[in-house]
Amino acid sequence: MKDYPDNELTYYLKDNSEEARDILYAKYKYIIDVILSKYKRVFLALNIELEEVRQEANLAFSNALYSYEPGKSATLSTFISLVVERKVRTVIKKYETNKNKALNDTISLDNTLFDNPMESIIGNDKYEPLKQLEAKDTIKYINNEVKNILSPKELEVYKLMIKGNDYVEIAKILNKTPKQIDNAIQRIRNKIKKIKEY
Repeated sequence: MKDYPDNELTYYLKDNSEEARDILYAKYKYIIDVILSKYKRVFLALNIELEEVRQEANLAFSNALYSYEPGKSATLSTFISLVVERKVRTVIKKYETNKNKALNDTISLDNTLFDNPMESIIGNDKYEPLKQLEAKDTIKYINNEVKNILSPKELEVYKLMIKGNDYVEIAKILNKTPKQIDNAIQRIRNKIKKIKEY
């Protein structure tokens, strides 16, 4: 069966041939390594466990083998590459979203500096006026502290960040590397965590 072309092996796969699956996996498993190597720096920047991505890539590889239709324009290797890379990008996107959400959750109290007044988030007619005034004072305090503790460049990154830009987009806007922006974001988070309410 080793000498069979890919198209025939994929037909055998549809009949649940483990031998055909093993042959195709051995032949094309290098694709996973190539794609994981391509995104290695992104995994490090987002603190993604390589083993987790490898598992997802293996699942995508298996799905590609079983969903491939011979006769379509793409070769099996191209099809596997597309499916595996799409899966890896999905994992990265999930981590970017979660990282941005955690970051925004940590620092979202500064929205009055820019577009969204914090009163619209904290202030509510259901609360007592005294509590609303306390909330406004707290917001003002945090706004001032953020302006005081961040350097001008960090404040620039912070403004872009709370507008929903991820670190890659911020890097493009500010003409910096994603790593520089990621480092700046870490510094910003650490500084903001130290703000103590009076």
